[in-house]
Amino acid sequence: MPLSQEVEQLTQTALRAGLTLNVKRDVDTSNAFWGALFTFGCLPDLQVVINGPVGCYTLPITSILNYTDTIPNLPNVISTDFTEREVTLDGTNPILRTALDGRSTLNHQRRATVVLTTQESELISTDGFESGSSVAGSVAHFESRALQDDEWQGRDAALLYLYEQREWLLTSSGHDARALRQAAENRTKPRVTIIGPTYGCFNGYADLAEIERLIRGIGAEVGCVMPLRSRIADLATLDACDACVVMYQEFGANLAARLGKPYLYAPFGIHDTTEFVRELGRMLGLPTQAEAFIQQEKQTTLRAFWDLWRSPHQDFFGTSSFGVAAGETYTQGIRRVLQDEFGMRPTLVASRQAKSGPFAYSAIDVRQTLLDDPPMLLFGSINEKIYISELELLTGYIPASFPGPVVRRSTGTPFMGYAGVVYLAQEISNFLFEILFRHLPVEGLERKQAQETTMAVPDAEIIWNPDAIERMNVVLKKVPFFVRISASKKLRIEAEREAIQRRIREVTPDIIDDVARRFAR
Repeated sequence: MPLSQEVEQLTQTALRAGLTLNVKRDVDTSNAFWGALFTFGCLPDLQVVINGPVGCYTLPITSILNYTDTIPNLPNVISTDFTEREVTLDGTNPILRTALDGRSTLNHQRRATVVLTTQESELISTDGFESGSSVAGSVAHFESRALQDDEWQGRDAALLYLYEQREWLLTSSGHDARALRQAAENRTKPRVTIIGPTYGCFNGYADLAEIERLIRGIGAEVGCVMPLRSRIADLATLDACDACVVMYQEFGANLAARLGKPYLYAPFGIHDTTEFVRELGRMLGLPTQAEAFIQQEKQTTLRAFWDLWRSPHQDFFGTSSFGVAAGETYTQGIRRVLQDEFGMRPTLVASRQAKSGPFAYSAIDVRQTLLDDPPMLLFGSINEKIYISELELLTGYIPASFPGPVVRRSTGTPFMGYAGVVYLAQEISNFLFEILFRHLPVEGLERKQAQETTMAVPDAEIIWNPDAIERMNVVLKKVPFFVRISASKKLRIEAEREAIQRRIREVTPDIIDDVARRFAR
């Protein structure tokens, strides 16, 4: 029975006894306020006013983005920062008006303003605006629905809002929408709009660079990158494209459907990327160029992977296991690459968006799976890294998800596309070498330990308790196959040395556990 079901049964038993059982769970995703803020904040000429209490600006803008996207601040975002006094006595409307009146001092050209509610402001019913996405003059209100929706839904709703209100946004910012659209018609290459990259999306910069490289590689041009590299003026030409690429499974498809253009999801792995390039070439009328680009990539970008695959590294992959706990896009993408193309065995596959089914995410079940069948390598967030440490596992960790302090601003660390295949293979190979290095015998150290053992018990033979042998076999099953012989030898030496230091002549299960914990560290 999964641990989550056992916890549920305990909870129900406690309720029948008149008790309340609270189970602490780690935060694996945020609410819609964050998603909407990280979407609106990408447009530098859109003023965003957070209608929320003190701290609703400081936490997401000066803390979270610092530790993830290494952005020190967003100059187009300000906050009302209302306190208990405004809520209980003065009302929140005056302080909101003050914030709106003062926004022009930041940038005179930043006239279009969106007032964004927070979870707290929705909870205490601020009186600045009526509920709903209203537009009045150059100020609009966007209710983030933070109490109902998660951050991915918040991003999706914000993207649709920007498109639906594009005429108001363009007019409020002083743009001539007709002139912008006419200028966009003067192009010689097929154009692709990329939808999805926002602040707070793990590895978005590197994966975006790879998708752009693939698009340009077949002879097309990248139009709008919505919203990460867009301005309000770009909304006028958002649909002036021949196709769209939606970066993430979690959000963005609704906007692509509204644009009325054919769209593809960003690919992972060799097979998916090849099909992606071919289909995009067909959509854009560039099938010949697409095939030529695929052949070129096999001789250039993928050359590093072919060289690696023909080397002894390929033996490592087939005898290694992996786990992944991330967003839907990365969970399914990494699983396909590592399982279907690298031949690695999955022990844990969990999507933060899946609430049911084989890929459903539960922090409790993730911990239990790590304990029952620990993978050699785990792709996930800082949460999963903490679980590895708490359980004292030998499992390695590679960042593949937020939340947590993980910086991914380099464009050279893609997971998507052909370059992503090379990067993943490289990172896994380096970690496999690290595992191998940990278990290599150190001749000088082993000689010294052997001398110490001889001096401590000159004529004694160390006896192995049958339970200790069984425990050792359990421990060795958690060690990667290709270093299991070396690990077995090292574990045996360390266990006998520990027994001698304890002045006993028998290796017991608790000695095996102590030595295994030292190995994990």
